Amino acid sequence: MFEKNKLKNYGLGLGLRTAIQKETLNYIKAETAESCIQWLEIVAENYIYKPKAQLEILKEFMDRGKPIIPHSVNLSIGTAYKSSPRESYDRRLLDGLKDLFKLIQPPWFSDHVSCTRINGFYLQELIPVPFIKESVDTVVDNIKFLEDEFQLPFLIENPSYYSTLIKPEMTESEFLNEILEKADCGLLLDVNNVYVNALNHSYNAMEFLNSLDLSRTVQVHIAGHLEDYQAHLSKRHLKILDTHGEVIKEEVFALFKYLLEKTEVKAVLLERDSNFPEFSNIISELAHVKQLMKESSLIVNN
Repeated sequence: MFEKNKLKNYGLGLGLRTAIQKETLNYIKAETAESCIQWLEIVAENYIYKPKAQLEILKEFMDRGKPIIPHSVNLSIGTAYKSSPRESYDRRLLDGLKDLFKLIQPPWFSDHVSCTRINGFYLQELIPVPFIKESVDTVVDNIKFLEDEFQLPFLIENPSYYSTLIKPEMTESEFLNEILEKADCGLLLDVNNVYVNALNHSYNAMEFLNSLDLSRTVQVHIAGHLEDYQAHLSKRHLKILDTHGEVIKEEVFALFKYLLEKTEVKAVLLERDSNFPEFSNIISELAHVKQLMKESSLIVNN
């Protein structure tokens, strides 16, 4: 049974990426009481089946009091299998994640509501899942299997998407709410993805938040995006592209602040995956996020 109130508050975190790993460690080594990093998120698949020496960095962060929380990109909870998930899931992937989770002892794990595998082929992309009843049942079955397999709470992330493959039977928020209720799981709410989808698909971002079951929000992602994307594509009408490689826009901060007025969350992550600026600029963004969290009375320090 999903029990958000029993989950610990982790405060503000940063995505641990190879390009800023050294700077992140140096910052934590020299941190003061005003530190902006309480925990770190890793892309889980990047740390499975690695030599022990390559995992020492995770142990060093944990030894310095920084919990590691995994976020997956390849669990493909939107994939419909010909047989049961237990018979069909990639056993090597699951076993690798189990070994990693033994090391880092995470409070929960997560992945996007998307499809990365079809008929055994890895697509190397987060393919959107159609907003139909059949997809709800598929995603719910996969989540229940994964929670049983790992004995950890699972969070679904709302992905950015640029097209729909099948005519929807429900809205995106209705789709996510049905999954949350039927799977009895938590929500990793990416506020940048909300903003990106709202602009590209012409709906109101705050109304979208109001239509979600925000009581299940455990973790939040906040990131930047690329604007004026239509200038780079002929005959396309995408207004913005989700990149995690730009400065966070004020409109996204406004959504984040609005969310914190609506519900308590247990962890907030600044997500930067590319086009890295000077590390001091990342810390400045973290400081701004931290201030917004303080203003909302969200617990920042453990």
